[in-house]
Amino acid sequence: MRRPKRGNAPLRFSEILRVIGQYVDRMSLTQIRILETDEAIILQGLVVQGDRIGERDTYQLTPEDILVLLDDAQAKRGTRM
Repeated sequence: MRRPKRGNAPLRFSEILRVIGQYVDRMSLTQIRILETDEAIILQGLVVQGDRIGERDTYQLTPEDILVLLDDAQAKRGTRM
Protein backbone atom coordinates (compact mmCIF):
# COMPACT_ATOMS: atom_id res chain seq x y z
CA MET A 1 0.00 0.00 0.00
CA ARG A 2 1.25 3.44 -0.66
CA ARG A 3 1.65 5.06 2.71
CA PRO A 4 -0.51 8.09 3.44
CA LYS A 5 1.37 11.39 3.66
CA ARG A 6 1.25 14.34 6.01
CA GLY A 7 2.73 17.15 3.98
CA ASN A 8 5.62 15.64 2.04
CA ALA A 9 6.50 12.94 4.58
CA PRO A 10 4.85 9.51 4.54
CA LEU A 11 3.36 8.38 7.83
CA ARG A 12 5.56 6.03 9.82
CA PHE A 13 4.25 2.50 10.17
CA SER A 14 4.13 3.02 13.95
CA GLU A 15 1.59 5.84 13.41
CA ILE A 16 -0.45 3.70 11.02
CA LEU A 17 -0.49 0.75 13.43
CA ARG A 18 -1.44 3.01 16.36
CA VAL A 19 -4.47 4.27 14.42
CA ILE A 20 -5.40 0.72 13.41
CA GLY A 21 -5.15 -0.35 17.06
CA GLN A 22 -7.58 2.40 18.08
CA TYR A 23 -9.94 1.28 15.31
CA VAL A 24 -9.72 -2.34 16.53
CA ASP A 25 -10.64 -1.20 20.05
CA ARG A 26 -13.54 0.93 18.79
CA MET A 27 -14.92 -1.96 16.72
CA SER A 28 -14.50 -4.39 19.68
CA LEU A 29 -12.39 -6.90 17.77
CA THR A 30 -10.02 -9.61 18.92
CA GLN A 31 -7.95 -12.28 17.13
CA ILE A 32 -6.81 -9.68 14.61
CA ARG A 33 -5.20 -10.23 11.22
CA ILE A 34 -3.62 -7.34 9.37
CA LEU A 35 -2.81 -7.81 5.69
CA GLU A 36 -1.19 -5.23 3.47
CA THR A 37 -2.10 -5.17 -0.23
CA ASP A 38 -1.08 -2.77 -2.98
CA GLU A 39 -4.26 -0.73 -2.47
CA ALA A 40 -5.10 -0.94 1.24
CA ILE A 41 -4.71 -2.60 4.59
CA ILE A 42 -7.13 -5.44 5.18
CA LEU A 43 -8.16 -5.88 8.79
CA GLN A 44 -9.96 -8.99 10.01
CA GLY A 45 -11.12 -9.74 13.50
CA LEU A 46 -13.59 -11.53 15.74
CA VAL A 47 -16.38 -9.35 17.19
CA VAL A 48 -16.47 -9.52 21.01
CA GLN A 49 -19.32 -7.11 21.89
CA GLY A 50 -22.80 -6.27 20.69
CA ASP A 51 -25.30 -8.26 18.65
CA ARG A 52 -22.63 -9.87 16.47
CA ILE A 53 -20.48 -11.55 19.14
CA GLY A 54 -18.44 -14.39 17.67
CA GLU A 55 -18.75 -13.24 14.04
CA ARG A 56 -15.73 -12.37 11.91
CA ASP A 57 -15.54 -8.92 10.34
CA THR A 58 -13.32 -7.74 7.51
CA TYR A 59 -12.48 -4.09 6.84
CA GLN A 60 -10.50 -2.49 4.04
CA LEU A 61 -8.63 0.64 5.10
CA THR A 62 -7.32 2.74 2.22
CA PRO A 63 -4.64 5.40 2.74
CA GLU A 64 -7.43 7.98 2.73
CA ASP A 65 -9.34 6.03 5.43
CA ILE A 66 -6.20 5.92 7.57
CA LEU A 67 -5.80 9.70 7.30
CA VAL A 68 -9.43 10.17 8.38
CA LEU A 69 -8.88 7.85 11.36
CA LEU A 70 -5.71 9.76 12.24
CA ASP A 71 -7.54 13.10 12.06
CA ASP A 72 -10.32 11.72 14.29
CA ALA A 73 -7.82 10.42 16.85
CA GLN A 74 -5.98 13.74 16.91
CA ALA A 75 -9.22 15.69 17.31
CA LYS A 76 -10.22 13.54 20.29
CA ARG A 77 -6.82 14.07 21.91
CA GLY A 78 -6.52 17.67 20.84
CA THR A 79 -2.94 17.08 19.64
CA ARG A 80 -1.08 16.01 16.55
CA MET A 81 0.94 12.78 16.27
